[in-house]
Amino acid sequence: MKVYVACGLTHVPSENFADYVETIHQIAAEVLACVPGAEVKYALVNSDPQLAERSAEDRAKLCYIWDRRMVEEADLVIAEASFPSTGLGIELQIAEMHGTPAVLLFRDFGHNRADHRSYKNPGDTGTHDLQIGEGFVTLMALGLPNIFKVIQYDSREDCRKLISEAITLLSNE
Repeated sequence: MKVYVACGLTHVPSENFADYVETIHQIAAEVLACVPGAEVKYALVNSDPQLAERSAEDRAKLCYIWDRRMVEEADLVIAEASFPSTGLGIELQIAEMHGTPAVLLFRDFGHNRADHRSYKNPGDTGTHDLQIGEGFVTLMALGLPNIFKVIQYDSREDCRKLISEAITLLSNE
């Protein structure tokens, strides 16, 4: 089984970055523990270090090509979506286009939940509430038909356990 671990790194606050990176590595390790012989790929190991060796003008195009390829070749995408990420959204859409199931997970870090917002439209006398669901992951991403399971976790240990359960359920073992 080929698994791609997707994540949004750009907007992770500095105070959470080391913990977040460790969580991504732990997710990859848990997949390997649950699925002997699995091939696990993710940006922190399989594209970001290699991009650093390329010219600045080539990095964006190569990032798209390499990360897209990893998604397209995956049998399963595990997406850590605690922080907003355009790239993660693109990867989830690529997975959906290929019919690849995805497990979407997120954590409440205490400051990553979107606040309730209201707005008015031109020519409309009423006020509307912005539809943000629970405020962690956008409704559009949550509505993707290939999302097999959405998991909110509280700690890295909790994440590890819940990923293991999702993989076991998905593989029907």
